[in-house]
Amino acid sequence: MKMNKFILPLLLVLTFFMSCNEDNNLEPSNLERDWFVIQDNPNDPIQHAIYLFYEKTGIPVFYNDTIGQMERVDNWGNSYIHYTMLSINYALGGVGTSPSVYSYTLCPKEYVMDGLAFLETEIIPLLPETMSVRSFLLLNTLETSGLGSSSFKGLNTILVAQVPRLREMTREERVKLKAAVLRSIFTASISTYEKELESFYQTTRSYYTTEDLYGYNVWYYQNRTPYQDPEEVGFLGVDPSYTSCLPTESMDVSMYIEAMFMYSREEFEDLYGSYEAVMKKYDIMLSILESIGVSL
Repeated sequence: MKMNKFILPLLLVLTFFMSCNEDNNLEPSNLERDWFVIQDNPNDPIQHAIYLFYEKTGIPVFYNDTIGQMERVDNWGNSYIHYTMLSINYALGGVGTSPSVYSYTLCPKEYVMDGLAFLETEIIPLLPETMSVRSFLLLNTLETSGLGSSSFKGLNTILVAQVPRLREMTREERVKLKAAVLRSIFTASISTYEKELESFYQTTRSYYTTEDLYGYNVWYYQNRTPYQDPEEVGFLGVDPSYTSCLPTESMDVSMYIEAMFMYSREEFEDLYGSYEAVMKKYDIMLSILESIGVSL
């Protein structure tokens, strides 16, 4: 029994020294590498331009959804390649049920400079200093549920599509793309203004209290309510001849955000000034954006 009292402490001491010796031979695993920190490559003009954009704005820009790869070793000593990818189809925040991405194609490298120039001139100047954007992913094409084919907010990136078309876009098309990208950026921040958004939704709901107008069947809307035009109850850009349902809450908010960045106040009033509900919702959304720090 006395021998056991000496052997156990001795084994613990030996184990401690063996562990220390093994630790001295360890090499950095690089498992903690932050792939959102852009590295410069002066020999690659595109990568160098991305680095300069990152250095100026603090926002990484990618043109591949796989942003890093590294060789690792599993618990059994087998090596494998670990890939770090952007989270495309999962968005935290936002209003209502989150839409999803159906499909997308990446932006060819030769158009990346166009995308960087678009972001620098059209998007960055409108972002408040307190606004944080995790990253941008430049795309060729994009298909989503309910949010069109221009932009989408993923968990850790803002998808910007149609980049190869920037050179041939009209000014109106560029403004529409800008508005879609800014909508993707600001939706999550706007969703925190719950009291203001409740007033926004209630403006539309108050026009017809029998049933909820959000997501309402268009045929029912035109045949069961006293209204014909969606603008009468505060909806924007809805063509009853091409859609079967009125917007959901999230779609409604998205449409207003895009409209705020597409039109000046005067232009918006020219289009919708005769609709009291639309103008009331415009003012609510304007107050939210101003609270965030957006200057329109």
